[in-house]
Amino acid sequence: MEKVEYRSVIKYLFLKHMSPAEIHQDMVTTFGEDAPSSATVKRWVAEFKRGRRSFAYEPRSGRPRTSTTDENIDLVLDMVMDDRRISTRVIAARAGISQERADHILTNEVKMSKILPNGSLVF
Repeated sequence: MEKVEYRSVIKYLFLKHMSPAEIHQDMVTTFGEDAPSSATVKRWVAEFKRGRRSFAYEPRSGRPRTSTTDENIDLVLDMVMDDRRISTRVIAARAGISQERADHILTNEVKMSKILPNGSLVF
């Protein structure tokens, strides 16, 4: 069952004026080990008490993406095209981004994979 479906069950039982403990017990009886935790049920009951109507996660505020930009993707691709044996450590240092972001850009954005232990890349 999807998380959204569990939340709809929680809201339905909440609207029937069941307590969070009763809701959790009912869900454990029905879903077994797949039931959400007691803390999750309590959190969603509190959300519904505050008037929340949506079951989906709402967008969160936070730091905007700054490393995986089109400019950095192009820069990383250019570095790899100039030297296909370049390591993610060198790419990260030259681009001014973390090694994790450099690896993410290479594997997820540019669709390249590592083949050597030193991090050298190949198409």
